[in-house]
Amino acid sequence: MIHFFTINTVTEIICLLTGFFCLIRDKDPVWRRFILYLFIICITELSGIYIRRVMHVSNVWVYNIFQLAECFSISLFFYHLYRQYVNIRKWLIAWLVVFVVIYITEATDNHFQRFNNATATIMAVAFVLASLYYFYLMLKDTRYQSLGFYAPFWWISGVLLFYFGGVIFNILFQYIADTANFPFSMRYIIFNILNIFLYTSWSYAFICRYRQRILSS
Repeated sequence: MIHFFTINTVTEIICLLTGFFCLIRDKDPVWRRFILYLFIICITELSGIYIRRVMHVSNVWVYNIFQLAECFSISLFFYHLYRQYVNIRKWLIAWLVVFVVIYITEATDNHFQRFNNATATIMAVAFVLASLYYFYLMLKDTRYQSLGFYAPFWWISGVLLFYFGGVIFNILFQYIADTANFPFSMRYIIFNILNIFLYTSWSYAFICRYRQRILSS
């Protein structure tokens, strides 16, 4: 049972519980539905651990399937946040079509036996660009926002830190992924740190949403 409690799973479960408590009564259905995505994250991680450590078989297919939920959930959330600034419906549809084509192509080439690494990298680059563009729109906005308590800012910040860090690591530093000086692979350590940044930022974003709802009521 202890195998299921890793840095990743504990951080994800805490984020899920925070999201459930803070968002379950949120007036915005998009924020409420994000709880479901957090639940899918936790189920995916726990299933991956069970398949690899208990069944002793490859769990790659679990994370490949999760890529679909990851792309669609985060992309649609970006679309929701963008709506106050610009209409990106056509860009969203085009991006999702391109993603599905890339996903199917790589999965077919891999015969569904290896992780869709190229798909993950392209998706990460897209989310980094989407995050930077959102910050650009925020800078142009004349309305005042207290960033310390502005939930979209912290949600976007978590996405930017996680995916930008992942892209940089995969492109520039993958050759040190299995350094002999570390008890675990460098990749494992780096992505644990990135996960902590992501879910801490998201948890704080949920707290900001809860605070906003309480103050407005």
